[in-house]
Amino acid sequence: MHQKTGKKFFLFLFFLLFFLTSINSQIFIKKKESFYNLKSIEVTGLDQAINLEIQENLDFLKNTNIFFLDKKILIDQIKKYNFIEKYSIIKLYPSKIILELKQAEFLAKTIKNNESFFIGSNGKFVNIKNFNISEELPLVFGKFTAEKFVYFKKLLNKSNINYNNIKEIFFYPSGRIDIKNKDNVTIKFPKENLEEAINIASRILNNKNLKNNIIDLRIKNHLILSNE
Repeated sequence: MHQKTGKKFFLFLFFLLFFLTSINSQIFIKKKESFYNLKSIEVTGLDQAINLEIQENLDFLKNTNIFFLDKKILIDQIKKYNFIEKYSIIKLYPSKIILELKQAEFLAKTIKNNESFFIGSNGKFVNIKNFNISEELPLVFGKFTAEKFVYFKKLLNKSNINYNNIKEIFFYPSGRIDIKNKDNVTIKFPKENLEEAINIASRILNNKNLKNNIIDLRIKNHLILSNE
């Protein structure tokens, strides 16, 4: 009788120990998992108000396991702000993410559908009403893509033409481009061999004896200097 009682007591202790061990294991696993849950998201690089806005928009990701966090979700949120040119996502284990953002440089201004936009170095049109910028930028007219403008700007940067002295840029339906500088000199570029024409214009503009206000390079192998 005593032997059976002892055996039952031993089995009771065994199952109790097994039960407690299982519970402790589950608690340990849950604690371990929660240790890697996202608790903090920091956004840097932009205006403080915009940084905070993006942080708040990402709050729904908190308590997600940092190892399984889908970067695509973060990237989709970043892409909502078309003035962002570059970004990096840094995971600080166990529970923090830092988004380092870089704003595009605003290269010029234009008007589309009666609204004013900046043209960003990221090849995007950015609504001007969201920014307070006093810098004087060239005005761009005509139908064109932001990417085409950025390409044209790169060609100008490779030459000795002073971009800061440009007042207006005109894109024509034919694909041609004209620029007018702050000295009221207009340069008419050809559709073809644009880079070569820009370099020619650069040399003419740097000629201190230039007394004409129109530099016409539209005809291949011809240079026409005139006044309005």
